[in-house]
Amino acid sequence: MRRSDWILIAAAVAASVLFFSRVGALWPLARMDLLRGVEDLRPAVERAAARAGVDLADCVLASRLRIDEPAVDHVAKAHGREACQTLIARGSSLLYYKVTAKRSGQADALTVHASAPDRDSAPLLLGWELGVQEDGVGPRLDADAAAAAVRVALREDLGVDPADWRETERASQERPARCDHRLTWERAIPLPGVAGVAGVAGVADGALRERIEAVVAGERVVKLQRTVVPPASAVRQSRARKALSEALEAVGFAGVALFAVIAAVIVLRRLRTGQARLLPAAAATALALGLLAASELMQQALLVELWDPLWPRALSLAKYLLAFLVQDLVPVVCLFTFLAAGDALDRASGRGRGTALWACLGGRWTAPGVVAGSLRGFLIGCVCGGVLAATVAVIHLVVPGATTAVQPRGFFFHPLNSLVPVASTLCFFTQIALLEECGYRFFAGTWLEQATGRRWLAILAPAVLYGLTHSAFGFLPPADPFWARPLALAVVGCVWGWAFLRYDALTVVLSHLTADLFIFTWPRLGSGVPSEMVAALATISVPLLPAVVGLALGLRRRGDQPAT
Repeated sequence: MRRSDWILIAAAVAASVLFFSRVGALWPLARMDLLRGVEDLRPAVERAAARAGVDLADCVLASRLRIDEPAVDHVAKAHGREACQTLIARGSSLLYYKVTAKRSGQADALTVHASAPDRDSAPLLLGWELGVQEDGVGPRLDADAAAAAVRVALREDLGVDPADWRETERASQERPARCDHRLTWERAIPLPGVAGVAGVAGVADGALRERIEAVVAGERVVKLQRTVVPPASAVRQSRARKALSEALEAVGFAGVALFAVIAAVIVLRRLRTGQARLLPAAAATALALGLLAASELMQQALLVELWDPLWPRALSLAKYLLAFLVQDLVPVVCLFTFLAAGDALDRASGRGRGTALWACLGGRWTAPGVVAGSLRGFLIGCVCGGVLAATVAVIHLVVPGATTAVQPRGFFFHPLNSLVPVASTLCFFTQIALLEECGYRFFAGTWLEQATGRRWLAILAPAVLYGLTHSAFGFLPPADPFWARPLALAVVGCVWGWAFLRYDALTVVLSHLTADLFIFTWPRLGSGVPSEMVAALATISVPLLPAVVGLALGLRRRGDQPAT
């Protein structure tokens, strides 16, 4: 332990206190139980299945959490975060569970939308849809009879009084052996300050509406779906606002592509002189690809949704995995070139910043560099959390209109929707940390330091690219203005750049993993459920595992040595 280590410990403790005091503001969770499993939602599914005439026996059930991003963002921006949270807590379609029920050999699938306001409440049924084949046989009801059947379903299953709604659409379509009817009702959402319905023919553009869409196939109600409908003008403004964020993201990825080309050229040149090692880079890349594949296989609900029940499930899974491998071929090749080029440059420089990383990947956890990288990586990950919290707080303080989105989305839902959340979180974010830090720091930082001789540039340039490539990631704060998120992430990237040059590659990979685990276990850590909180804490502690195992094995070996 050196004086700098004690300073790092003190900084990590202070940063952790700051981070956890602000985590609820950085990632404000929706007022809804985010941890419901499919069995918890079964009462709502059974109610929908009974209405749709579906027998759930032998059906495969899977659920995943979904968010209506345009509607959530509009409600929060136009009517306030409290109004948005109120709607979610009431069981609106802003945030819901999508449950899929399929039976092998049966062409039609049942999809159910349900809400779970809190852990102690029964799930609320928001709607369902049953696929019906065009050649299905049924009676030919007139439009009034179909509307009457829908009104019964609204009252009995959704608890909706049709008298509070205005019918806005009625259409019929002839099928070969039946007649289908499509009906739509709308109402103004009853929240203070929200405009009301303008009339039977339409709704004022500034109004926030809720819509119920119903379909009757023959005599069966096969679709009954509630949605929040933001004004068309708000949707257009939202689309327009994304332009600058996505443009910055494109610039960032163009920079990453340039670094990948440079890395490939370096690997090819060093191969001719025997200075490039491909086997370690290939092994690490295969590990990352395996972790990513494992995390995808744990997304059971998505796999069920993509499964055509007329196919064997094994064939559908094989097709998905093949498509997944093709889709992720570019980042896999980039990781390989970054590892191989970074390793060649690092060994040529004699700095040995990759030594501990290779030792850790090779299972040599008793190596002093691995133990130190694990401990320091965890501490620097804590520091990065505090740096992000402080940067976002300053942006909110000095920039008018700076906001953070209600309910993080995107990658935030990856662990929540996993069959095995802890394992999925570790697999997914370990390969993310390895890919990003080997690209931005191990290769780009090393190359820039050697090419320019300016350490500040080796820290700043990769950090700026890191911030730009995260410009459109909706799970990261702040949401507005468009430049605030890449700025905040660039500041964090500078910390990782400094840590790489000060320590080594393993330190920044594990610090990145630590920071991600702090972020993406927050829904479980903040759930108030003891078992979920313990699982979250155990997950966050995993970057310390190499140090714990390495120290334990080292002490054991030392104890086994004969006394002299």
